[in-house]
Amino acid sequence: MVLGLCEDYPEETRSLAAARVDLKTAQDAGARVLRIAFGWDAIEPERGRYDWSFWDDFVRMANEHSIKLIPYVCYTPKWAAADQGEDFWRSPPRDPEDFARFMAVLVRRYKHAIHSWELWNEPDNRAYWLGTREQFAALVRAGSRAVRLADPQATIVLGGIAGETDFLEELFRSDRIAPAVDVVNLHSYFETWHPDPIETLPDYVNRATEIVREHGEDEPLWMAETGYSSVGGRTIVSEVYHARYRGEHTDEAQAVALARTFVTALATGELPLVAWYRINDLPATEEVIGDDNNRHLGVRTVKGSNKPALTTFALLTRWFKQPYRNLQPVVHPSPPSDSPVEVNAFALRDGRQIVAAWLGIPDAPSNITEPVTDTRCMRFRVKLPKTRASIVRATDAVGEPIPADRFTWRNTRSTVELDMEVRGGELLLCELQP
Repeated sequence: MVLGLCEDYPEETRSLAAARVDLKTAQDAGARVLRIAFGWDAIEPERGRYDWSFWDDFVRMANEHSIKLIPYVCYTPKWAAADQGEDFWRSPPRDPEDFARFMAVLVRRYKHAIHSWELWNEPDNRAYWLGTREQFAALVRAGSRAVRLADPQATIVLGGIAGETDFLEELFRSDRIAPAVDVVNLHSYFETWHPDPIETLPDYVNRATEIVREHGEDEPLWMAETGYSSVGGRTIVSEVYHARYRGEHTDEAQAVALARTFVTALATGELPLVAWYRINDLPATEEVIGDDNNRHLGVRTVKGSNKPALTTFALLTRWFKQPYRNLQPVVHPSPPSDSPVEVNAFALRDGRQIVAAWLGIPDAPSNITEPVTDTRCMRFRVKLPKTRASIVRATDAVGEPIPADRFTWRNTRSTVELDMEVRGGELLLCELQP
């Protein structure tokens, strides 16, 4: 799996100096890709007049830092928009061929360095697209033709779906969009802008997989934008998610959520690429789309210090930069319990095995008035069949060792047995070395 990060560079606030810091941060953390936005409205503010002053340098710097860019291209400049009001940027263009022409210019300029192009962003979210589904399909077909002519080897990515799988199904079933795209991108913000627990992410992925297998050409899936805010300290996190437990959406909880998300995504076996949104938190003075969770999604603070989630990201990229396969651990709670125990195990190509265990967030109604203290604690045994280990390390989500009385292990003739105690709100990572 390719693990990456995301960042935005709006023309009002960007600088090459800050971008260089971001690229170094991504490189040091082991990110292999960076998802960014090429703003059609900013690059071509007038028909035929282009501003490449930031992007030429940025693309060059990304290459110097060995970061692969996976850009999405949006939004509509006013001169091209069907709607000339203040929401022109999320209006469909009057003529999709204007978008196609821009894509051709953009791809020809950067095809030496960029090899995938995502067409738009969250078309199923009216915060980013005010047109119809049919208008979006027309945009994608026009943009796709232009990309294929400019660079026949490029990968064309469907604009990231914000969770509405019915919208995705209609694109494939009714609009027959499959020939125009090579990859389907899914976005996920479980427990922030989605009411369900992170542990339900496989249901979302499985539904999208069914759609592309039944109505498409078996396009692979990416999850090139996923996140969890560290807005912290409140019951009502967003319009759709209320905190179940105290301590959710803190910096520490964000690190655990990142690990839960990536591990769950890895375990689906359907996502060859996952990218975390985003590198930097945003200052309170900066305007954002939607609510203030958008200001607290980064793995670095506004002042530039690293949050725990960046440490977790680096820990996971160090392990999963190589091929892996899923293992089937046998879990024995002691005593047996109905609590949602999550255990996933992986065998890496270099012979190491990784086990991740945590207590999932249970389903709960959205009318919670006050989160409770998470007092859950469970001890259980994990058996990995036909494996042997000489060194086993157990840490929390940021790599701090687990106390000895909460973790033991032993080899048997045919298995490794891990005995561990996991508490609510934490995640255990075990590394087994042969």
